[in-house]
Amino acid sequence: MEHFMELRYRLRSVANHHSIYVSLDELANILYCSTRNVKRILKNMEDEGLIYWKPGGGRGNRSKLLFRKSLEEMLPSHIHALVDRGEYRQAIRWLKREGIPGHVRERCYKYVLRELSFPRIDVSEMDQLNRNRPAAITPAIISTSTGRWFFVDGGQGRKRDK
Repeated sequence: MEHFMELRYRLRSVANHHSIYVSLDELANILYCSTRNVKRILKNMEDEGLIYWKPGGGRGNRSKLLFRKSLEEMLPSHIHALVDRGEYRQAIRWLKREGIPGHVRERCYKYVLRELSFPRIDVSEMDQLNRNRPAAITPAIISTSTGRWFFVDGGQGRKRDK
């Protein structure tokens, strides 16, 4: 999916279901890999129904490429997959790129922020937690450099990794 997203982003001016002709060298430069690997990647994308690709016949002939899915269609599911895998930085990097449609960016940002937010606790639930907890716990601290959560025990001052 990452290869498709990069290819679709770099060729975002190409409308869905409109053919373009590209060389394998051009695609290799976009995807930062060899032309041999590009052929395998394009075949996988075609098998997944993301593109239509017809290799150019002979050396130096350009291949026909047609996108079946737009960047707008695929970016939200890609962002969800990145967040589910805990790759928050990568998700944010995608959303910060120029050329991402505003309405898609906003929807994806809301999703990422919702996933990174602390859960909301009702006042009645907080009272229940206060009565049943063994020791006071201060609010969680998030380390942005590692993305790990730390809980600090209020009474002992010890840090526990999660």
